[in-house]
Amino acid sequence: MSKSFDEVMQLTREIGSEASFSDENAAHMGTWPMNKLLRLNCGSGQRPFGTTGDGAWINIDIQKRWNPDVVADIRSMPMFEDNSAEYIVLHHVMEHFGLGECDDCIRECHRILGPGGSLIVTVPDMDALAKAWLRKEIDDFTYTCAMYGAYMGSPHDRHAWGFTAKTLAEGLRKATDNWREVKSFNWREITGASICKDFWILGVEAVK
Repeated sequence: MSKSFDEVMQLTREIGSEASFSDENAAHMGTWPMNKLLRLNCGSGQRPFGTTGDGAWINIDIQKRWNPDVVADIRSMPMFEDNSAEYIVLHHVMEHFGLGECDDCIRECHRILGPGGSLIVTVPDMDALAKAWLRKEIDDFTYTCAMYGAYMGSPHDRHAWGFTAKTLAEGLRKATDNWREVKSFNWREITGASICKDFWILGVEAVK
């Protein structure tokens, strides 16, 4: 069941008051200047992340049918305070926005992340898909589904844009140039998260 605005605010206070840094990000980033706070799975859709234990995530989606914890447009998330998150993941989300339409979401993620926090973005890799298709390593159906999305009754299902490693990194920096670092995601395990890895999936990490 989706949480109300007040319930989300209470959850942010409870998580922020009780936990220390996660081992995986502390090891990755060094000493953090803040306590471990929230982990947000934005645009969670059919792939919600774990909601219990030390690696608990809050799943957010605009479509109620996926039963997210919070129903919201991820371009505006006032229920989450500034500097309140350790991780935010956009797992196969940005391709569902047209060119520049996800900029507000990226800025929201930057606002919500704490110093040293990570935004992890995965999208279909247009370079890898095109090369595999031209070499006949994937069939036409797989290629077109990855390009255009699998329609399941909502316009939100369709893909509206595509990325290469270069254009994805440029897009994150264009939305806000305040990232400390934008780099390839190293596909490390993050407690509670279920991030797909495959040859056709591009992963980028932006660190605040």
